[in-house]
Amino acid sequence: MARRSRVRAVAAAAGAVALVAGVFGTGPARADTADAARGMTVQFAEHELFIGTEPASVDLSYRWKVAGGGTAHHVHLTVDLSGVADFAEPAPSEHCKSNLCTLDLASATSDFHAITLVPKPGAAVGSSGTVTVSGTASDATVTGDHLTLTNGATQLKVSASAEQLHQVPGDTLTFPLDVWNNGQLPAAKGVELRIDTTAGLHLQGSWANCRDVPASDRGGHIVRETLCDFPTPVEPGRQYALSSPLRVKVGDEALRDKIFYEFTPLTSAAPANGPGTPLTLVPRGAMPSDGNIDPYFTTYVNSVNHADFAVTGDTVTGRRGGHATLHATVIARGPAVVEDLLDDDAFLPVLVKLPPGTKATKIPDNCQPPPTDDGSDPGPRMGRSSYQCYFGDPAPGDRHVLSFTVAIGPRTPAVSTGQVRTLEVMKGLDPDASNDSAALTLRLAQGGSAGGGTAGASGSVSGGPSAGSGPLADTGFGGGWIVWAAGALLLAGGVAVELSRRSRGGN
Repeated sequence: MARRSRVRAVAAAAGAVALVAGVFGTGPARADTADAARGMTVQFAEHELFIGTEPASVDLSYRWKVAGGGTAHHVHLTVDLSGVADFAEPAPSEHCKSNLCTLDLASATSDFHAITLVPKPGAAVGSSGTVTVSGTASDATVTGDHLTLTNGATQLKVSASAEQLHQVPGDTLTFPLDVWNNGQLPAAKGVELRIDTTAGLHLQGSWANCRDVPASDRGGHIVRETLCDFPTPVEPGRQYALSSPLRVKVGDEALRDKIFYEFTPLTSAAPANGPGTPLTLVPRGAMPSDGNIDPYFTTYVNSVNHADFAVTGDTVTGRRGGHATLHATVIARGPAVVEDLLDDDAFLPVLVKLPPGTKATKIPDNCQPPPTDDGSDPGPRMGRSSYQCYFGDPAPGDRHVLSFTVAIGPRTPAVSTGQVRTLEVMKGLDPDASNDSAALTLRLAQGGSAGGGTAGASGSVSGGPSAGSGPLADTGFGGGWIVWAAGALLLAGGVAVELSRRSRGGN
């Protein structure tokens, strides 16, 4: 029997060796094939560059990557500048020859390299050409790239406006915008003006060459986006003004708002005007020597306004040793929309104190134990008696319901009252304190503490905690159900011991 077992073991081992050989015996040949077919890409970081602007030089950056995160060997990369040689050349520090800049790598995975180009003296403004990058490798196929380089650029700038403070709903603000071209090339086809506003600002008027477009992808709490197209060429060194200033009304929702505007060159002919009078660009002479250095600007508008946040509580019925669910409601009555203009959420904090004698077993996702004074971790979420909940960017009409399932302890009084209360978002924002807090009341049902249950405002009771309730962690609650659980554990332990003895005896 022992000999037969050894023979079977040897046969099994031989079969395993054969299987390994079958799987991996052609490994090197396959690896060589994979290496030969491996791809390596080389791409420029930007595909349209300008030289001779501010600053005059330009960094031409390209990056390479081997497919699958592998390594290519004996790599030779070449940047060909012959297409732009009439107006651009590599800086003296670059290792280039005859309009070719090369880079040799013994091995390559993923990295980048940059070449500095400078304009040739006296080169014609507006000249344009193509730069290419290509390469070879001993064990990879290299795919190259190209970009367009232009001598000179269009560089639009827009006038700045001062921050607007202490506005009130109903005010009208005016923004007289100027645009100028600080570059070497004209915006030959004209320019486009983008105007973005947040909820509390309302652009006044309509023009034949302006249209509203969806603002859902703009971010930053932008709710309205308007585009205006001007066919007027904006020449280098010249300044232009809007034929009439932008007028913006401060709405009832205003609190912390902004208006953003930006000019960009048109790349195709301006679309046909709609009905009405167009907004136009009026020449104003030479461009200013200083001012805003960007084609865009944001003006912040801070208004004096208020927002009322109201809460309602709940009254439920339950039994000691059971569970109950309390619902608190938070309503934003406005009129102001509360937003953080730095693109972060502004939060309305709500403090919830559960009725004494209860501990939470299920809480809303946006609620946490109150923060500690020293900023340390407040600990587990479940089993607490108080929580702080948060609502982002509260706007008029928002309504939120907070539902807490609680375990009712053995010493819970016949009537136990907690509280839900809003906390300050900013000082003085909510002047009506009469509706900032409400009671959360638990009344014990008639008939003692047996049974447990989940109770609603109607006073009905059903046995057991609701589905999905979280664990009640370390609450220290007493009650008959704990004694029952301990007895069940002892019974289960006795059965397990007896079964173990029988199993050993049988073996």
